[in-house]
Amino acid sequence: MQTKITKLLGIEHPILMAAMAWVSNAEVVAAVSNAGGLGTLGPNAGARVVTTDVAETGKRLRAQIKRVRELTDRPFAVNFVVGAAGLDKEFSEKCIDVGIEEGVPVAIVSQGNPMVHTERLKKAGMKVVHVCAAVAHAKKAEMAGVDAVVASGTDGGGHSGFDQNTTFCLIPQVTDAVKIPVVAGGGVADGRQLVAALALGAEGVYIGTRFIATIENPAHERYKESLLRSRDGGTIAIKHGSVGKSGAGNAGFTGERRGSLRILLTDKLRDIFIKNSGVVDFSKVAEAFSGPISMEKGGSATAAASIYGDPNLPFWAAGQGVGLIDEILSSGDVVKKIMEEADRAQQKIRGIGAIKSSDK
Repeated sequence: MQTKITKLLGIEHPILMAAMAWVSNAEVVAAVSNAGGLGTLGPNAGARVVTTDVAETGKRLRAQIKRVRELTDRPFAVNFVVGAAGLDKEFSEKCIDVGIEEGVPVAIVSQGNPMVHTERLKKAGMKVVHVCAAVAHAKKAEMAGVDAVVASGTDGGGHSGFDQNTTFCLIPQVTDAVKIPVVAGGGVADGRQLVAALALGAEGVYIGTRFIATIENPAHERYKESLLRSRDGGTIAIKHGSVGKSGAGNAGFTGERRGSLRILLTDKLRDIFIKNSGVVDFSKVAEAFSGPISMEKGGSATAAASIYGDPNLPFWAAGQGVGLIDEILSSGDVVKKIMEEADRAQQKIRGIGAIKSSDK
């Protein structure tokens, strides 16, 4: 299936693997790219322990990029998070330095102002795709000169926008507002949704959670099994980076980064909600833990949950499409299945059109 996004990025299928912290390493990235999609290295790709050493972060990313190239000769992407200030910004700058030095073909830029890095990345020869959560952000990204945008709805796992736009309401508004290719992200997990996104004007889809439940993904088996058990209503979005807040998880957030964090609704999270009368934000969830996370469990709550499978740390990111996931497959088989589902959906639509025509 060829669209504007497949032609732009040099890929076979209009499927971009979302950038996911800790759980999008070289192996799953290469598997998606080898299957004809676009794999994306996310923050802390391949790592099992957090680091505050900027140089070490650069070394880790460089090793992952080289590993991807050992496993595939097809296009892939690296996610660059726009650092807000301080150490966060230093991490971002170091990763961009490494990406440019290694000749990364595609940059997926997220959580910040598109004016910050776009020009530099494009001058380095990269195709730049900016992740947006609102029409205004997409228009700003187009003005900054990006090649395409991901319009990501609040249905998606992990961070989503402050405006809480749902994916299939956001997509047609963004495609009406910009001339560059738009990719639909947020809660997308199968081929029927790909066809629906195309019908709304998108040129492809941005899929995260479905690629966690794959053989190659480094996520802990307990995390993957929880995805399989979850159905509709199995995720919840909590406020993250709220305006006026300066508590845990909120410091330094810009307008583009404020929003919510969508995660699996676990028993531990239900307990936290009960204790707080159902009113919680990221700070309240973070406060529910006593003491630091040990380095034996990665040194961070997200690593402890996703890589080490600690069920007491409710940080298993997941989109609302989780209810469509019922088996763990290879990443290549996920891409193949999505495209087969898309083909059947298109055939069904054509069949409906034929019936309507014959009725006239």
